[in-house]
Amino acid sequence: MTYNSLQFFPFFAIFLILYLLMPRVKLRQIVILIGNIVFYMLAAGKGTLFVLAATSLVVYAAARAIDHIYSGYEREKEGLTPKEGAALFAGYKKRAKKYLLAAFFLILGFLFYAKIGKLFGFKETDTAMGLFSGGTILVPLGLSYYTFSSVGYLLDLYWKKAKCERDYFRLIVCMTYFPHIVQGPIGRYDKLLKQFAALPGFCYERVCAGLIRMLWGFIKKMVIADRLALFTRAVFASPGEFAGFEIFLAVSLCAVELYADFSGCMDIVIGAAETMGITLDENFKRPFFSKSAAEFWRRWHITLGAWFKDYVYMPVAMSPRFMKTCVNFRKKHGNRAGQIFSSAIPLAIVWLLTGLWHGTGADYVVWGIYWGAVIILGTVLTPEFKKLTTKLAINTESFGYQFFQMARIYFLFVIGRMFTVTGSLEGFGKLVTGLFKEHRLWTIFDGSLYEHGLDYKNFCVAVIGIAAIWISDMLGEHINIREALSKQPLVLRWFVYYSGMVILLIFGMYGEAFDASNFVYGGF
Repeated sequence: MTYNSLQFFPFFAIFLILYLLMPRVKLRQIVILIGNIVFYMLAAGKGTLFVLAATSLVVYAAARAIDHIYSGYEREKEGLTPKEGAALFAGYKKRAKKYLLAAFFLILGFLFYAKIGKLFGFKETDTAMGLFSGGTILVPLGLSYYTFSSVGYLLDLYWKKAKCERDYFRLIVCMTYFPHIVQGPIGRYDKLLKQFAALPGFCYERVCAGLIRMLWGFIKKMVIADRLALFTRAVFASPGEFAGFEIFLAVSLCAVELYADFSGCMDIVIGAAETMGITLDENFKRPFFSKSAAEFWRRWHITLGAWFKDYVYMPVAMSPRFMKTCVNFRKKHGNRAGQIFSSAIPLAIVWLLTGLWHGTGADYVVWGIYWGAVIILGTVLTPEFKKLTTKLAINTESFGYQFFQMARIYFLFVIGRMFTVTGSLEGFGKLVTGLFKEHRLWTIFDGSLYEHGLDYKNFCVAVIGIAAIWISDMLGEHINIREALSKQPLVLRWFVYYSGMVILLIFGMYGEAFDASNFVYGGF
């Protein structure tokens, strides 16, 4: 079962009704935990649920151990001077670090095991017994996401930025929470735990708002992304058979497909959580309106970028050893070179790890290096770009120049997507070669373009869907669309809602002849 499968609709309907009928917070927590277990077993199997449960025990035990150690510090620090308190804390922190590293060894070790297994081409299995067949790996659903959330939670405890959750029941409810277990957002457990401790009762406006967001997410995924996938997958499966225009169209559409797929999933899960009174972190903020590579990644997969910033970039950039190296580099090579060095090294590490997080193949490593280089060069060359625009008398506030910036970022994203979309660097080479072969523009007019998984009528539906996303995002830059819609007359509101449901029912890609596509980021 996935969020867009037909089984999910009755599952969520039954779950939500039971949840909203519960009169007390504890009963709502129990319903959520049961829903989490049922969803996970239907989506992944019993074997992987066991791994997730074991991980939750490791996280809970390590968190309690760290909390117990720091409680001793709190008792002993009374009456000490700040200097004495800092020295005392250093000793306690050193003791807590042992439990932190032990937990990391187990939690991150399993993630590395899964990544390395995929690198060597091992087949995935969803049962413990399947491991004995040889050449297989057990990869729990949402492994990367709950691993990163768990690591962040333990680090926040270690740095005394969060409080320890002493109720294991509430922690397991949070860790297994089905709206964010598959592909995020990468939640901060300390924020979520506070919400799970005070789950609100039924609220008509909140439930409606959440369901409306879910509806828009389903339309993005099932009407637009899955429809585009029929064409793009046909091209990427055998790029050598296609010419320049067809490949250009496929790589251009695959960026929109990925956006509709991933942001559609975020709308579904954030909307589902909203119906329960849980606020998950936003993961998208209309990224294709970005004007620089750095801004794009502040708008795309926001929680992943924030995680790497908080737990990789800042610890590297602020480490005493690295800061000392930066000071020496600045003295030797000048201030500007020192500033570039101090930001480029942490960025390079972050993007190498980001590439490896997405996949261990050479294609994702190159993808990470590509985006790291683009962002570093964009940062380094900013003064030169400003001088150039001034010299050429370009009005950087004009619509034309801003549109150029957005188009530039879009095609930079498309190029990056080309590295990974075929599954190998060899495939990337075929795509690049194919772009410069005969263009075959006549395929638009002779109908042969519509023989590769997507006929003319479905192309038209996809184009209308893309236009709808663009209009929605453009309006979203200035207003809250759901809030604005809620202020409209009742008849107009429900006309929009029913229209959305009819569009999903008529144009959604599902049924016996269609194998529902898993969400792209669910594989990470």
